[in-house]
Amino acid sequence: MTKETIKTFQYRITQATASQLVVILYDMAIEYLNDACESDSTEHAHNNIYMAQKVIDQLICGLDMQYEISANLFVIYNHMKRSLISASVSLDNNEINRITGLLKKLRASFYEVSKQDDSEPLMKALHIQKVELVMKHRLII
Repeated sequence: MTKETIKTFQYRITQATASQLVVILYDMAIEYLNDACESDSTEHAHNNIYMAQKVIDQLICGLDMQYEISANLFVIYNHMKRSLISASVSLDNNEINRITGLLKKLRASFYEVSKQDDSEPLMKALHIQKVELVMKHRLII
């Protein structure tokens, strides 16, 4: 992933709602896997697959298991991780492309959901909470 792409993701993250953040995570995983397939270096390919797995870990961490859909996504994400472990060993671009296709399908679904999300960006909400905490702390003193 180029420095420019990383900066773009960083900016998008600062402006994202919770559902948009999920879309960004999908975009990041897809980008890493595309880079892995295009890489001439085995080490670079392994690193990109590893980073995609880390992004999938973040998707897993964000699941709210009180919902049935989360349990289904957990199974899918774990399948992706196992498949990427195998693909990392063999550097099988067909398998990497298959997982990329799954990620793209899930991304499309979450993108539709994110278009309906009119909540505040997470970073803005966190900033407001931080300001409120500082204000509260100053009032106590």
